[in-house]
Amino acid sequence: MKKLVSIRAVLFDLDGTLMDSESLTERVIIDLLNEHALSASNLDLRQFHGISWQSIALKLSDLFTPLDDFENTIKVLSTRFSELSQHAPPPLVPAARETFLAASKHFPTSIVTGSNTDVVENFLRNAELESACSFFISSEDYTESKPHPSCYQLAAERLNIPPAQCLVFEDSTPGLQAARAAGMPAIAVLHNAPPPPADLAVGLITDYTELPNTFFDQIGHSSLRE
Repeated sequence: MKKLVSIRAVLFDLDGTLMDSESLTERVIIDLLNEHALSASNLDLRQFHGISWQSIALKLSDLFTPLDDFENTIKVLSTRFSELSQHAPPPLVPAARETFLAASKHFPTSIVTGSNTDVVENFLRNAELESACSFFISSEDYTESKPHPSCYQLAAERLNIPPAQCLVFEDSTPGLQAARAAGMPAIAVLHNAPPPPADLAVGLITDYTELPNTFFDQIGHSSLRE
């Protein structure tokens, strides 16, 4: 992992990064396809990881003509995901809660996600992280989905901190691309994700148990260098 210097804020993606919910995303997509007698057997569902429901609906409408009602697809997918995640909250990525709390003791710590507000609020409540989260950016706050950098740019603006001093944790390639385009260093969390292109992350971890206990102490006093 590259060394990190002068970090002043920490930003976490949510789905796949803090909570292991990408399988739930895949489930609601498959259910929708089944209802329209459409097959997902040859579909790489990983293409729907790390992007907003709007972007997922757009991809589905391009792939399947019966799903051309864009707004309805967004509503169905997001509503079902929210209902399922509230009924049976997805498990957390190992040591995610402890890492979020540790980060919040040193830096403003926030969530930047393509999920809806109710999903983020439900996660924070269930994980008992409401007081540790400075704020969150959800899909209602921006229009261009990751890999567009607007969500991370908005977070930096709210923090009033230069992007280069905001450390991002992300699991998906679109999310890592968004962080890089915003000028932020990012650590890839590969819990259930394939390794990203090497130039997108300053470090790779399988989950948060691989971070040293003193990680956030260290990064507050150094800068990014090879």
